[in-house]
Amino acid sequence: MTAQAKRKLKVFLCHSSHDKPALREIYTRLQAEGWIDPWLDEEKLFPGQDCDL
Repeated sequence: MTAQAKRKLKVFLCHSSHDKPALREIYTRLQAEGWIDPWLDEEKLFPGQDCDL
């Protein structure tokens, strides 16, 4: 397997706060695929972290 084949597809999950419960389920499903690296603010953004970076 090549290095490129091992890279995960990066997916940014943009949403409104109203949709958060449904998005958590989508995040879990995408993460379970193994070849997808979903980004969800409450999972990937740490307290005090500069979100602009």
